[in-house]
Amino acid sequence: MAAHRVDPTFVKELKGYGAFDIDACFNCGNCTAVCQHSEETAAFPRRLIRYGQLGMRDRLLSAKEVWLCWNCRDCSDTCPRQARPSEFLEASRRYAIAGMDPTGLSRLLYGSGLFLAGFALLLAALFAGVLLSRAEAPASGVLDLFGFIPFELIHDLGIAVMGLLGLLAAVNTTRLVMHISRSMDTNSEQPDGGQPRANLISRLLSAASDVLDEMTRQRRFRSCEVGAGKPFYLQPWFVHYTIMWGFLGLALATALDFLFKNPGLWVPLWYPPRLLGTLAGLALMYGTAITLYRWLRPEARIETRRLPSDWLFLGLLFLVGLTGFLLEALVYLPQGSALGYALFLVHVVLAMELLVLMPFTKFVHALYRPLAYGIYRFSTARGEEAVVSDLSPAD
Repeated sequence: MAAHRVDPTFVKELKGYGAFDIDACFNCGNCTAVCQHSEETAAFPRRLIRYGQLGMRDRLLSAKEVWLCWNCRDCSDTCPRQARPSEFLEASRRYAIAGMDPTGLSRLLYGSGLFLAGFALLLAALFAGVLLSRAEAPASGVLDLFGFIPFELIHDLGIAVMGLLGLLAAVNTTRLVMHISRSMDTNSEQPDGGQPRANLISRLLSAASDVLDEMTRQRRFRSCEVGAGKPFYLQPWFVHYTIMWGFLGLALATALDFLFKNPGLWVPLWYPPRLLGTLAGLALMYGTAITLYRWLRPEARIETRRLPSDWLFLGLLFLVGLTGFLLEALVYLPQGSALGYALFLVHVVLAMELLVLMPFTKFVHALYRPLAYGIYRFSTARGEEAVVSDLSPAD
């Protein structure tokens, strides 16, 4: 096995992305024993902790296992040394997000709460300025949102934002795949790893099926014991489920509304896209409200350190849902008001800001986690571990 240069400065750098005391870890293996997702050959999460202790930056960045953790904190709760391995994994994910970002903005957003606040305010002011530059005097009578801010302007601004997101997503996911592929056992002579073409296709389909199954049923998250004994609607997996599908449902409702309805046309509440958006919004509001309540509890501050960027992401989700619901209520009132137009401006600005910040904050795990899990399922579809000979816990 090749020699590795120890870099003791890496742990200090990594601590900037979260609070943990991994120096206290002596590799007892308790975290691996209690983790519901650990496999005998993966030594998870113990192997990742060793990478951090030895300063193996590239190995940690390329480890797909970083994205397989659901942060249930079982390992931290049972760690005899209080090394807080779950916090280490959370910090590793933030480090990985920053590592995939070629702009360096993620590192700045994670590293300084003051910079994060300034950037968020600047971004909001920029969007508000662009929207107000074409705003017309609000009409009297029924709320006419697109008479206030032209639909074409919102559409063009949205296209520009989505184009930027698409470009960054392509770059970032390519970097993620390239990093993770370094940890996969590939055959340099055969591009398909020595597997027959039919078997390769079968593995791809199997991996895609597993990712879809995990997204729809959250089986791996449900296997975590945290929240056991609570009603299902208060268990972490279900709360996460409502946030994920609430957001996806709102995105689908918005797309359907754009494709099949004239902008600004009044429709009843039971109009299918509107009904879908209402139900998805309820799910999103429920999940974000429960999560914010849990984060605000005094004991939560001891359990897990939240960075300002975490609060910003969840806060934006909550406010986008809240302003959307208030707008929906005002649309059905017989008389418009200045409050409705102000809420519309705030809602659009917050939604745009949430999307722009996606590649640089925790939000991007919605893209990275399924991709990493798909690679993981693809690499293990042969019935054998498909990772290179990594540093074992005993080394």
